[in-house]
Amino acid sequence: MRHLLILCFYISCLSYSLLSHANTIKTHSVIDANQFVNTDTSCWYDNKRYSEGALIQIHSFTLICGAKFVQHNNSQLIWLKLDKQGNAIYPTKSATITVN
Repeated sequence: MRHLLILCFYISCLSYSLLSHANTIKTHSVIDANQFVNTDTSCWYDNKRYSEGALIQIHSFTLICGAKFVQHNNSQLIWLKLDKQGNAIYPTKSATITVN
């Protein structure tokens, strides 16, 4: 009797595992090709993409998404720190070339 009970339990577990397969849903995402071509046209923060002119507050200072090179029309965008008057502080370029 005990062996029969174990055999029934084994068969029920086996049939349950074979019949309870999950149906997967296939989805197709719409991809904008410009996202891959123009990779430098946005600023990223916390896995979110921001466009030019976006402001974010981090602790005690504010950042703005702006052009890395102001004189170029299609310049790469970077996060720039704002001063107390609201003007963007651009990174300074060193006057000398250093070689490691």
